[in-house]
Amino acid sequence: MSLNPIQRHLDKETTINLGSFYTPKILVEKAYGLMQRHILNLPSYVFLDSSCGCGDFFIKDLVYIGADIDKNALQKVTNVKTFHTNSLFEVSRQKFTLKKDDKVIIIGNPPYNDKTSLLRADVKKDLFECDSKLKHRDLGISFLRSYAVLEPEFICVLHPLSYLIKKSNFNALFDFKKNYKLVNSLIISSAFFTPNSSTFFPIIIALYEKNACGMEYEFIQNYSFRTIEGQSFILKDFDFIGHYVNKYPNPKDTRKAIAFFHTLRDINALNRNQTFMPKQNANSIKIFQENLKYYVYIHFFKVYAKTLPYYFGNLDVFIDNEAFLQISDEFEKWFFKESFNEVKIKDYFTKLFARYVKDIK
Repeated sequence: MSLNPIQRHLDKETTINLGSFYTPKILVEKAYGLMQRHILNLPSYVFLDSSCGCGDFFIKDLVYIGADIDKNALQKVTNVKTFHTNSLFEVSRQKFTLKKDDKVIIIGNPPYNDKTSLLRADVKKDLFECDSKLKHRDLGISFLRSYAVLEPEFICVLHPLSYLIKKSNFNALFDFKKNYKLVNSLIISSAFFTPNSSTFFPIIIALYEKNACGMEYEFIQNYSFRTIEGQSFILKDFDFIGHYVNKYPNPKDTRKAIAFFHTLRDINALNRNQTFMPKQNANSIKIFQENLKYYVYIHFFKVYAKTLPYYFGNLDVFIDNEAFLQISDEFEKWFFKESFNEVKIKDYFTKLFARYVKDIK
């Protein structure tokens, strides 16, 4: 699926910095489907899209308000009250002419752009001001924080699944997670927006409801995530490699290592990066004899992970530790260049992946 042709007024650098990828109608309809199944009397609400672009979400006979920093995009929005503004600066209901007693639903596909990511880092930069309590390295998390300031009754937006399932990202949601709870969702692939990418990651169409108790990370761990393909998964069902090894360098560890391994983030990062490293650098983890087998495991996980679907891309490497320990000698033999039984290793990963994915090939 190609990008929306009305986005062509943006050059590549601006597209990356603004995180401006417009939303196919099929996904907009999916978002309204989530709302219609959960919210009574949608016409009684005011709908705000504070990063509305060309107004992809303004498709119903409802009361809409749109805002965006991209003036050219806003000129394509018709029959809707719009504001050319930086929606992350001086955020308030008054800014968008919302009354205190208006029942509000925030909708849209806010930009997500991790400015600390090494991917395309040469063109990433800050383009505009942001309220201090909203600032984050990723614009998408800044937008979620801004929604909590506006106190809507519901929020139905697209954002990377990693905002919820990675604990550091989840904790960075601040007041958003304290005041809103995920009540319905659907996971789709980033291929809807960047079909020519070498790697796809999971995006969630998420419906949140104002809730005085908010969400704890334990709630996310026990939440059943559903995908557009009809699959589902629960984080608590997995045992992750982070329980057994360090995923990041520890400069305070002065012991002599027997090998070095690249920093681990998630399965997609593993697929992009190397595993064992010939020498130590700022991104390398020290490996010792007692944990060597687990790093060799990660190396082989990468070999077989090409069969995994996109919606596992932001998960940590997972493991069946009991089954692994029964054949862990085969992994260590590989490292020491001894003869090893690769059939056992392949059979292990085939069974592991089949446990979580139907019809895996």
